[in-house]
Amino acid sequence: MSISRTRNAQHKVYIPSSARENQYLMAKIPLSDELLAKYENSIDTNASQPYTKFYQTLAKLFFTINDELAIESSQFIANDKFARVRFSPEKLTSQTEQQLLFLYNPQYHTSQNTFYDGDKKAKKITLLFLANGDELRVNSAKFHQQVTLAIAKFTEQTGINKSLVRVSDHQHLTYDLFAKNKGVEGTQLHKFRSMTNRYSADEQNLPSDTDSLTYAVVDFPINRRVRSLVSIEESGSEQYNELYNLIADAFISAAKNQNLNNGAVIANGLVPIVRKGEDENVIASGELLMLGYNPTHTSCGYTCKWDSAKLVDTVQLIFVATDQDKTSHGYGKFVNQIEQALRTFAASLDFINDKEEMLVRLHQHIGYYYSE
Repeated sequence: MSISRTRNAQHKVYIPSSARENQYLMAKIPLSDELLAKYENSIDTNASQPYTKFYQTLAKLFFTINDELAIESSQFIANDKFARVRFSPEKLTSQTEQQLLFLYNPQYHTSQNTFYDGDKKAKKITLLFLANGDELRVNSAKFHQQVTLAIAKFTEQTGINKSLVRVSDHQHLTYDLFAKNKGVEGTQLHKFRSMTNRYSADEQNLPSDTDSLTYAVVDFPINRRVRSLVSIEESGSEQYNELYNLIADAFISAAKNQNLNNGAVIANGLVPIVRKGEDENVIASGELLMLGYNPTHTSCGYTCKWDSAKLVDTVQLIFVATDQDKTSHGYGKFVNQIEQALRTFAASLDFINDKEEMLVRLHQHIGYYYSE
């Protein structure tokens, strides 16, 4: 094989045909005094739930616009909870004190729902749009265009200042790294082009100040076999420290051998939320663990957060791409490096490829303030 063909092959990723897709967009709108003043007739400060009619009025307008634009699935959220979306063969919406989790299959499940507390004034309104259909990635630019049109109509009809609206577009591909070992046949070819490049090719131009972030979250299950790799004390505040150290050392060593130098090991029961920030930071906030990364920084190292006294079901392993990981082809080489690191990591812990599942979820995000 020629050198050019070998280099080109580095940027192609063959993932299992069983991979699952998600796409969703969010528009976050501050609940300003100006907006409240415009709808003051629907707010009864003497009622036990003064904001119920206000939220219902906005939600009705929101869903009417979505119906006009043939957007099948959307959620009106005004309770300041963090919204997460995942693929699931069964449709389910789960709420905790801080989170709203939407599980659905984009091919079959549609919904329009509202989530608010009528007795509370939320800090912001979140409009959540869930993609539906068969080929989400292929049609992602079209869906983005539909959604931004819906946001434009909503802001125009409510008088909301567009420049205050933060729009984010999230796309995932989720698959078992060892699906082939379990009999899954066929592959999908990806180069993982950046979202801005993909959208530009489909004549969907994004604002020049659009932020982007690419990363992977890997679920490593802690079963009886893994627990038996070390001697675990029956009690004590440090009883799982040796187990988590073993996993972290094996993971970080395998990652660095592939020149992957940004990421985290999370084993404390919190939900890691990866976001772009000017500086690297880790902030625990109740159920959530906010991880900030700056893609311009090439070697931030690995953050390890675990609770030595607590046994988790799953350790989450995170890889974050830097600007240097983005080539003219896309992020394909970065994903191949991740896969190779994970295979080395799995082998070092005697992973049983045909019986144990290691889920890889590849994230591509963009975000910007709405203007047009």
